[in-house]
Amino acid sequence: MGIIQNLSFSIVLCASQLACAGEVITVSNCMKDLGGGGFGDFDCYELNSTRLEAGNQKLATQIRQTPGLSDANKAELDRYLRTQDDVANACKMAVEFSYAWGIDVPPKTHRNLYDVMGARRHYSIRKQENDFLRDLYSIYTG
Repeated sequence: MGIIQNLSFSIVLCASQLACAGEVITVSNCMKDLGGGGFGDFDCYELNSTRLEAGNQKLATQIRQTPGLSDANKAELDRYLRTQDDVANACKMAVEFSYAWGIDVPPKTHRNLYDVMGARRHYSIRKQENDFLRDLYSIYTG
């Protein structure tokens, strides 16, 4: 994680901690405090997306290593994961469209509603992917 990302999330955590009367906000529980549309929401979505991506890769590896899957099955899993990556990359459209429509002008120096829209969609895609991979793996593990 980059220094600026760490710093911005730390600032959000400190501000959120003051606002939440003693409850410590972490990457694990920040999802319940979403809603302002600012950089705190963006960081929460993106950091949780990153965690899901790592978990999804581990799940995919576990699935690939199960006995009985053919090379064709593994290739289908890989195609699915590539497709999910392509869809996740499209999450940048909100910001790109805001430039195209003249709502934002690059270079942008702050996070805004359009960044949060993309981050929320990115998180949703990775969460859906995680649910699907868990379901697939549960076929084997019962």
